[in-house]
Amino acid sequence: MKNGEESEEASEEELRLGLVKNIEYITKYYIKVNIEANTVTIYEKDAKGKYTKPVKAMICSTGKATPKSGVYKTSDQYKWRGLIGGVYGQYATRIVGSILFHSVPYQIADPGTLEYWEYDKLGTKASLGCVRLTVIDAWWIYTYCEKGTQVEFYSDSDPGPLGKPTAKKITSNQKFRGWDPTDPLPKNPWKTGIVPPINWPKKEEEVIEEPIDETNTSMDINNTNTNTNTNTNTNTDTNTNTNTDTNTNTDTNTNTDTNTNTNTNTNTNTNTNTNTNTNTNTNTNTNTNTNTNTNTDTNTITEPPTDPGGEPVG
Repeated sequence: MKNGEESEEASEEELRLGLVKNIEYITKYYIKVNIEANTVTIYEKDAKGKYTKPVKAMICSTGKATPKSGVYKTSDQYKWRGLIGGVYGQYATRIVGSILFHSVPYQIADPGTLEYWEYDKLGTKASLGCVRLTVIDAWWIYTYCEKGTQVEFYSDSDPGPLGKPTAKKITSNQKFRGWDPTDPLPKNPWKTGIVPPINWPKKEEEVIEEPIDETNTSMDINNTNTNTNTNTNTNTDTNTNTNTDTNTNTDTNTNTDTNTNTNTNTNTNTNTNTNTNTNTNTNTNTNTNTNTNTNTDTNTITEPPTDPGGEPVG
């Protein structure tokens, strides 16, 4: 058992010290757990101030280590609580020792990781010793039963004055079964039809492979993010360059056409190529070589002009 995990049992000493000898009529509610019928019934005071008025019944799962009798007082409460076996209970309320009211176990402290196969056991003995409830019932005790509320354990085939509620079977619903159908969270997929993502923690072996220095680990994570952003920017630049190259080629083809028109189109070329920067100078250098007409006139007349695609014309 890891540190912080509840063993789901109470020692004889804890049971002896936690036992209430005389019922007190201080808190608003009184809770009775029927371990044979696996039912919880909540009572409030009657007109005479006695806990005789049943107001709510809950289906539950008890276990081998659940107290068979006695009255105890609730104490600590937890939104999530680690349990033996590396699992977690939601809306946990301590009764005595490591015996608590809590939800059916979850694989991690995330409402989408319910052990659905255990949920379908509600109403039968299935826990190690804690009193398992639906989330809405565990939440009700967590919310409305103040610290010091008395909890009585007893055994009877009769579930109680309000009977034994039922719980929905969820194993067959592969899409939503990771959630308790009664969970009051607005994002519960049983209500919305949309399954939220689960933030699974890193496995221990993966953490061990990384640097032990927590600062270095954080730096590595930051570097990874930086690289991701850089790649994104690089792709953007590449796309931009591709478009620029296409425009440049188009201008070059235009220049080739105008070279056929010799001097008349020289001014036109100069104006047209003002936007193409360096490429205008390149064309000018080519024309400079043409100015050496003494040696190249014969070659110019003999070779046929070319079209923009580079093929001879005529």
